[in-house]
Amino acid sequence: MKTHHRNANLYVDGGYADRIENSKKFALRPGNHDIELRNPDGSTIFKERVAVILGETTKIDLPQTG
Repeated sequence: MKTHHRNANLYVDGGYADRIENSKKFALRPGNHDIELRNPDGSTIFKERVAVILGETTKIDLPQTG
């Protein structure tokens, strides 16, 4: 994941995963997952449902911001 959302927090399936600056790749179980970025104040800045397939890499393209 390449992004300019440096202060964002990453949530997977509604649970906190990590700060975006620390996460570039992470493992998820196969299936559908909700990926969300939130500002430090808790507001959602990006949300996408992704399908993870065993043995494949799922790439998420985040919108670029200043």
